Amino acid sequence: MIIINKILNVDDYYFDVFMSVSEALTGFSVNELQSTGLAETYYTYILGSMEAATFVEFLTVSKNVFENSFSQDQLKNTIASEIMADPGLNDMAGKVITIWYLGTWEGAYINDLSYKEGLVWNVMHAHPPGAKQPGYKSWNIKPVNSNS
Repeated sequence: MIIINKILNVDDYYFDVFMSVSEALTGFSVNELQSTGLAETYYTYILGSMEAATFVEFLTVSKNVFENSFSQDQLKNTIASEIMADPGLNDMAGKVITIWYLGTWEGAYINDLSYKEGLVWNVMHAHPPGAKQPGYKSWNIKPVNSNS
């Protein structure tokens, strides 16, 4: 029970591990993830949506991966062998990726902001329809990947 109360504190070490593994899995920096305004929300949402022991196991394995990796290549290889190769941890990693990119957990949006701040919009160089408009006269600017 102590570990559950400790995890709920976003100033705790486990929150930092969550952010570090999120950075490694999404390819976005911790600062970019924090700028969504959803880091703490996602952390506490995940904890409240599943068995705490499962989340703790994922974070503990992730912590060990970071502690035992001394280069970016080694980190990628260790994530592949320690997290992605394990079916349970792979499933958890997929859920973490999905929550950041789509703002959903098991098919449902976390909140209104999670739709607006999904990383998918940055990757597509787009905006979430109906939520964040591109701005006045934005139709006059060629798309980022335009060949015309």
